Amino acid sequence: MPNFVVLAQLPFASDNARNIALEKLLKISDFSKANEPDTLRYFFATPRDEADVKLLYVIEEYTSKAAFDAHMAAEPVKALVAFLTQDPQYLKAESALNMTESYAFFTRPEIVNATDPWICYASIEYKEGKRAEALEPWKHVTSEMEKNEADTLNYSILKDNDHAETIRTLEIYASEEYFKEVHVPSQAVQENMKNYGNEIRASIKHVFLKYRGGFMDR
Repeated sequence: MPNFVVLAQLPFASDNARNIALEKLLKISDFSKANEPDTLRYFFATPRDEADVKLLYVIEEYTSKAAFDAHMAAEPVKALVAFLTQDPQYLKAESALNMTESYAFFTRPEIVNATDPWICYASIEYKEGKRAEALEPWKHVTSEMEKNEADTLNYSILKDNDHAETIRTLEIYASEEYFKEVHVPSQAVQENMKNYGNEIRASIKHVFLKYRGGFMDR
């Protein structure tokens, strides 16, 4: 059964509002790790691009949609929701919440020791009817990464539940250098780009993130 993965984007209007949210997110993370065994990971990050530092990404993974629903009823989560809704000026734009399910993934136990991993989050939009064609090749890439890339700490291929032609990827590496010098030039990645790239893909957007807190695995 696939895991239920939530990818949230919170665009804050000020550093102060973002910092208050970070404190509340840390409380949620601590609570979830201690009390919610079906919350598999809960962490947050900011873009490495300094122009977007007021934007917060929250990455959440659960064993099921029911586990997510239970999480949303927790008191620390309700405190964050209350903070975000009590003053609309805290957010400079509407937040985005992407509900997905895992299709292919692995996580290495070493990820719990990573303090400054290189995180890549991508949204890939495929041409009409082409997402299904891309999924199996992505599963092959994931398998190759698991076998051959020791410093690829997490690799997740996610099917967007609300957008039928969208795949989202979450990738976590030990370093930027490993991502650029080992992962990107790898045969599996290059073959996937060549065979299942622009011909069936409508668009791709990447953002590189800096880990700010929470747990990336148990």
